[in-house]
Amino acid sequence: MEVIQNNISLSINDKDLANIKKLRELVKEELTPYYDTDFNLLRWLQGHHNNFEEIVPKLKSHLAMRKSNFKLDIIADGPRNNPVHSYWESGLTCEAELTPNCIVNVEQTGANDYWGILHKFSLNEILMARIYDLETMLRKIMEKEKETGHQHSIMYIMDLSGLHFDSNLITMLRGALRSLSTFITEHYVELIRSFVLVNAPEFISMIWSIAKPLLPEKTRQKVIIMGASHWRREILEMATPKALPAFWNESCENRVFLAELNRSKPVDRNSLYKSDPKESVASGYYKQLNVSPGKSSYVDLKVEKFETDGHFSFGFYFVEDEKSNQWKMIYPRLNHIPGPTYVPMSGQHKSEMTGIYRLFFSNEHSWFHVLKIRYRIQSNLNKEEE
Repeated sequence: MEVIQNNISLSINDKDLANIKKLRELVKEELTPYYDTDFNLLRWLQGHHNNFEEIVPKLKSHLAMRKSNFKLDIIADGPRNNPVHSYWESGLTCEAELTPNCIVNVEQTGANDYWGILHKFSLNEILMARIYDLETMLRKIMEKEKETGHQHSIMYIMDLSGLHFDSNLITMLRGALRSLSTFITEHYVELIRSFVLVNAPEFISMIWSIAKPLLPEKTRQKVIIMGASHWRREILEMATPKALPAFWNESCENRVFLAELNRSKPVDRNSLYKSDPKESVASGYYKQLNVSPGKSSYVDLKVEKFETDGHFSFGFYFVEDEKSNQWKMIYPRLNHIPGPTYVPMSGQHKSEMTGIYRLFFSNEHSWFHVLKIRYRIQSNLNKEEE
């Protein structure tokens, strides 16, 4: 076991230690004690090839998100009870052992009802559910790094058993699932060592030809595909049986895989979100904001919920007055959100500061489409405050 002195692992070389020290100084105002470890900073250096001009603004954005009302440093302290979670079960098990310094997470990719999830829950609900799991993975890694002095990462196994090829799958690959992948790449840099696709169906080459161009180069290089014939044998060359799910066993008598994981529930089609025809711009229920291609805009109001007709980015900020250039992040800016939204995004915020709360929208990625945002505002003011 390596000796750890003053939060510095002797397994990190001198050049990396110098870069970690430099990066820590550049982001010291934003860095929280919880996140301030050598290995957390090293991941950002590795993910961006020690390019400080690229790293610093991205890391500061992530650190601002950690301090926002997302409260990322403590989110894993709470229970895993987001309504999305029973439809998208956790797959975090234990160390792979056969792959050193790697912790296994198994996602039931083929069985998870992603289409149902996207039509039952808003995108921000889904995102918060995934962030909880990502922060749980990060915490497990940080604990192992503190214990061993070695950098750890996640072996992300994607079980494709039961995957069906249809137009819905293509839509999700190009939309919501792509956006989640981008979010992980931007905010959880080098958290995942490899994506291991097991029990890949015959049409995987067609799926991969669609998904591959949408993924960052570094993510593409991490993908390992195991076909339907020998995947059970092949995965045992990468991870110990106790890290792999028991539902992979082909019979009760021959128990090779030992990790007990809950199976995800399918979404009841009668529970999907249904829009109310009375909730429209024409009826006065919604107001509408149009954002021209390549532009951004904002609404200085407290918004109860909103929906869009295309891809977009948004964030929620506080400013002291309309002329201020200092935007304090309340709800992190999320880029590459797929649209149109199936379920309106909603949320609430308790105003603790006097000033303007600003909901920001961007259509800067679009060349031609005018983004239409329909939003509704509700303010719960005491009579003394009105």
